Amino acid sequence: MLDRRTLLLLIVGLAIVNGIFSPYLRIALPVSAALMPELFPRTAEWVLFWGSILLSSATLLVSGVPAALYERLVDRDATGMASMWIWFAGATLLSLPAVQRLL
Repeated sequence: MLDRRTLLLLIVGLAIVNGIFSPYLRIALPVSAALMPELFPRTAEWVLFWGSILLSSATLLVSGVPAALYERLVDRDATGMASMWIWFAGATLLSLPAVQRLL
């Protein structure tokens, strides 16, 4: 059986895969170019990097919303595994286009 830390690492791994290989990276690139800190040069490499970071963060945030709602409304136990599995399922569903692109 998986513990909370292992599930969290799997969720973060799925978010990273989604950030790198997502077909929605084309949409995130202009947004990341506009939001990119002025500290970094606006080269293609940096724009791709920040676009991937943007998609990875969005995957973590959006997939965590149902888990947080479940934990808040149904299961008040902070150490429960159900919310982690819901978060993992949400991250998996959001990462399906990226995984299909890999295969």
